[in-house]
Amino acid sequence: MLTQEETQDPLISPAELIELDADLTEDARFGARKLIVTPTEVLVLGPGGAPLLRVPIAELATARHEPLVSGGRLLLRTKKGEEIPAVTYSLSSAHQFSEAARGIEQLAEGKPLEINLFPEKTRCAKCGRLLPEKDGVCPSCIHRGRTLLRIAAYLGPYRGRAYLLVAASVASTGLNLVPPLIQKQLIDGITINNFAASALFGWCGLWLAVAFCSAGLQIVIGRTNAFLAASISADLRSKVYRAVEFLGMRYFDKRPVGAIASRVTNDTERLWFFLVDGLPFFFINALMLFGVMGFLFWTNWLLALAILAPIPVVAALNVQVWKPLSNMFHRVSQKMARVHMHLNESLSGIRVVKAFVKEDHEYARFLKRNHEWRDAAMRAEQTWNTQFGMMTFFVLCGTLIHWTFGGWLVLDKQLTLGQFIMVNSFLGLVYGPLQWFAQVNNWFSRAMAGAERVFEVLDMAPESRTEGAKAEVVGEVAFDGVRFGYDKSNPVLKGVSFTVAPGEMIGLVGHSGAGKSTTINLIARFYEPDQGTIRIDGRDYRELDLADFRQQIGIVLQEPFLFNGTISENIAYGKPGATFDEIMVAAKAANAHDFILAKPDGYDTIVGERGGRLSGGERQRVSIARAILHDPRILILDEATSSVDVETEKEIQEAIGRLVSGRTTFAIAHRLSTLRNADRLIVLERGEISEMGTHDELMANNGTFKKLVETQSQVNAAVEVGG
Repeated sequence: MLTQEETQDPLISPAELIELDADLTEDARFGARKLIVTPTEVLVLGPGGAPLLRVPIAELATARHEPLVSGGRLLLRTKKGEEIPAVTYSLSSAHQFSEAARGIEQLAEGKPLEINLFPEKTRCAKCGRLLPEKDGVCPSCIHRGRTLLRIAAYLGPYRGRAYLLVAASVASTGLNLVPPLIQKQLIDGITINNFAASALFGWCGLWLAVAFCSAGLQIVIGRTNAFLAASISADLRSKVYRAVEFLGMRYFDKRPVGAIASRVTNDTERLWFFLVDGLPFFFINALMLFGVMGFLFWTNWLLALAILAPIPVVAALNVQVWKPLSNMFHRVSQKMARVHMHLNESLSGIRVVKAFVKEDHEYARFLKRNHEWRDAAMRAEQTWNTQFGMMTFFVLCGTLIHWTFGGWLVLDKQLTLGQFIMVNSFLGLVYGPLQWFAQVNNWFSRAMAGAERVFEVLDMAPESRTEGAKAEVVGEVAFDGVRFGYDKSNPVLKGVSFTVAPGEMIGLVGHSGAGKSTTINLIARFYEPDQGTIRIDGRDYRELDLADFRQQIGIVLQEPFLFNGTISENIAYGKPGATFDEIMVAAKAANAHDFILAKPDGYDTIVGERGGRLSGGERQRVSIARAILHDPRILILDEATSSVDVETEKEIQEAIGRLVSGRTTFAIAHRLSTLRNADRLIVLERGEISEMGTHDELMANNGTFKKLVETQSQVNAAVEVGG
């Protein structure tokens, strides 16, 4: 946060609290403008520093960012009600000017300047490349070593098996070096020493024992590695899911569900593949390389230098293609995630797709994303195969050098045939794995990119969960000058104040966008006020333990969400230890018992994904039963009867009547007539309270509420005539 005392932005000096460059003129053409905010005035400068606008802070009431097509403008409102368009800018600067508007308001109200002018990052600060997502991780600049060390930290609970894996890998590498040595002894013994059959059988027996031990070690390595990889991946998945659960609602507002799920599944799966296949391959063959090089130089240092000459070329090829190939496969992951998101969205909304006969449209969208995935994958694989072909050539060069130079050494009697065959076997142990090191790089790059995305989630600050301040909620709710906006410079609620007594039922009324849903979101503390205070029983609810507070809140949504389980499991969701009798009592109170018994499996009926096997009214009554069993002190009803027929609505209203008894209740209703029983109605208009009172009082006032009721009556009459 930026304050008057802490001006860390180099553009801002103590005298100039805010200094921003705009890229559009007043008529929305490209041109330079500069906004400067000091403790006493707002100043707009044109080209050459010519002042275009100067407004004293003391004369301002509000400031806001007004969205325009592909841009926005900063509007200043004076205390006399005059609106002044200050400066216009493109979308790239919208976040900064939105924060500037909020800062101007803070100065106008005599408050300290607390804004964040730093926009979401779209490019990497180090290499300048576009990021896969705003404020995301740059795959080209990932510190792979640090990421790998962080992954290694998850070996802590499995330290014993990790040591076993290392020891078995070293032993296996050593044993794999023995067969070429045995081959050398056999060939030289047969061709030079002419040893007896017993020696032949002895060396072959030793070879068999080495093969048996090597196979046993391979089994140990494979099983241990599979255990470690699966355990680490599972631990990461659990931690990521846990971290995602505790992130604030703003995180979910900005990202589609498919992209979030991809971090929990795809990214950890890539890490699993690398840990199972890539890391053991790299570790064992790196040990093998050093072991083989030792034997080669021991055999004939000149031959060793000759046949190992292509290795630096192969290594250089690996290094050269590392980052480009890493970026390509990261792009493949992005394209794959887009396909998954499209599948998730289109299949979840299949009823809408069919209702609007949009199968061909959705197929065209899928085809486009699928082709993008195909093209990205094709480019990555073609690049990899090109590199693989080049490395194959240099590997063959190493073999050819051995047969040429090594063959000459045999003819010149400087090398025995056994030594020649041994070196040839060692070459296979070196150059074979070298061909696949690029594939390991590919695995490694994708795994590190996935791991970094996983750690990015783990490192995010969770929603504020104050611990320790636990108290049983009585039910008094007070809003004191509450201001809140999803875009902070365009508040949805503007200084709202009201107090609700324990057990009181409040109806929230207003046009769409007036702030009704935002109010209940704030009560449930899905978001927290930008300004002002919300008090529960006289205490700022930010001081209360969040989990304990939410356990005393019940919510019945317009579109109730049921989990894919039985009806009884869904009713008991808020009280897992509930007895069957308690579940049945709640179902009866919700008028759900009769339709549940009519089902073939009764309370054990599977409701399907999102409760799709139940009707809308049935889902709503199960949702109400869930809230009744939860027994909250504060109840939120969000359009609980808007999508059901009249007969079902009557049953639901009866159930709601039982549910609200003795609880502080906030209700939003599509049909205003259903709020007649509310103790008070709060009428919201453009984020402010325009009226407050009982149904009869507001009807007598001839104000906003009466107009809403009359408008709804006219619409209902028109619908009935049309029907």
